Amino acid sequence: MIQCFLTALKAESQPIIDYFNLEKDLSFSFPVYMNENRILIGLGVGKKNIEKRIKTVLKNKNLNLIQFINIGIAGGNSSTTKIGECYLLNQIEDEATKKTYYPDILIKHNFEEKSLVTVEKVISEKQSNYKGLVDMEASEIFHVCSSFVPVHRLVFIKIVSDHMNLKFEEIIALPISNMILHHMDSIESYLFKLEKLFIEEKPILNQKDFEWIQSTSRQYLLTKAQQEQLLHFSKGFRIRHQKTSFPNLESYKPISKTDRNLKFQIICEKLTS
Repeated sequence: MIQCFLTALKAESQPIIDYFNLEKDLSFSFPVYMNENRILIGLGVGKKNIEKRIKTVLKNKNLNLIQFINIGIAGGNSSTTKIGECYLLNQIEDEATKKTYYPDILIKHNFEEKSLVTVEKVISEKQSNYKGLVDMEASEIFHVCSSFVPVHRLVFIKIVSDHMNLKFEEIIALPISNMILHHMDSIESYLFKLEKLFIEEKPILNQKDFEWIQSTSRQYLLTKAQQEQLLHFSKGFRIRHQKTSFPNLESYKPISKTDRNLKFQIICEKLTS
């Protein structure tokens, strides 16, 4: 099994390269570093190179058994985040496409979880509509990598570099490598748990569980995004309650979107309790 790090900036890559003693693979025209069981791909800033570079490495290295870990900096809302703090993403929204993605977080951890919005350009002025984190790559990484592996093999770890009040030139001048290096011990501990999860990997949900999810989605007229959330929460429920049946739900047809959303919230609360 290979753990594949995905980074945008050289300053994000360097502490990972040094920490895991990765060596540069000169057969690629873009940054690729590796050792026996880890590989790092430098993607560059923004979405444009992500798909091509990941596909090129997977094809040339014939990597099938793999976990993808995106580690990098992000802008953060000054009222909800701290400069230098490390967060694990539980929701990623693409501002351009309006699509929302939900990483599956299946193991216990000590990180605080946050949502993130992927934007097309650096946000250099505070804007109140960004409540959590902001970056320029995560949604595309999720979109591309989820076509190769199950969602629970995707991990997004972000360290806050600024409060969306700096220009790009000012951001890259920050001590980014030191910010990431400060958290590498905690990150390695989490990666060890991910590796163990992979070794023990087996289907989380059984056929009866999937039937419950499908029936609930139809009965409550859930949107595609809500269906993805239901699947995510159902996996968490099954991991915590391996022998317990899913909640019994009343036979009900929502009378409005607001009503449906309220009912869906109740279902989610039952699954997460």
